Amino acid sequence: MQNTVVIVDDHPMVRDGIAALLTSSRKFSVVATVGGCDDLLSWCGAHGCPDAILMDIRMPGKDGFAALREVKAKYPDARILLMAGMPLREEEERAEREGAKGYLPKSVNHLRLIDALKAIIDGTEGFVREEFVPAPNQLSDREMEVLQYLAMGKAREEIAIILGISSETVKVHVKKIREKLDCANAAGAVARAYELGILRL
Repeated sequence: MQNTVVIVDDHPMVRDGIAALLTSSRKFSVVATVGGCDDLLSWCGAHGCPDAILMDIRMPGKDGFAALREVKAKYPDARILLMAGMPLREEEERAEREGAKGYLPKSVNHLRLIDALKAIIDGTEGFVREEFVPAPNQLSDREMEVLQYLAMGKAREEIAIILGISSETVKVHVKKIREKLDCANAAGAVARAYELGILRL
């Protein structure tokens, strides 16, 4: 008998791609693909909790951690595998603390993903994780301060006055932030920081 899986991701192409992959393995029945937490809860309310839930972390509205909490509150035995496009070590640790059964980068080998889901369902591997290179988010305290003010819409000169440093020094910090987050400009760095969970709304 095939194990049932629900895929949760806000990108339809990602959902469809993962569904096709799991279906082709003949080990799983993908019973639903949904775009977010509320749709997942509605589906579970109508059909019951599947054998496993494969869920993206970074989604608009309720992110994967908010969804994890809500699902676990209603279905304590739910087996949830979280996935991240840009994995972070602190997210992996948080996923384990908050009751997920695993945390994998989306770049994981497809055979590993299939094995991970089977291990989660069968309970044979404990918390499923993968070795990965963490996203480049190791910002210094000063860089974090500058990033936070950038997120508030402050100009470079304003940040310099607030922090009591020169505008040129702020420029250097912004350059380092952009390099570490691999972004072409400050606005992109702020957006990436929110995506990675470095900044939170």
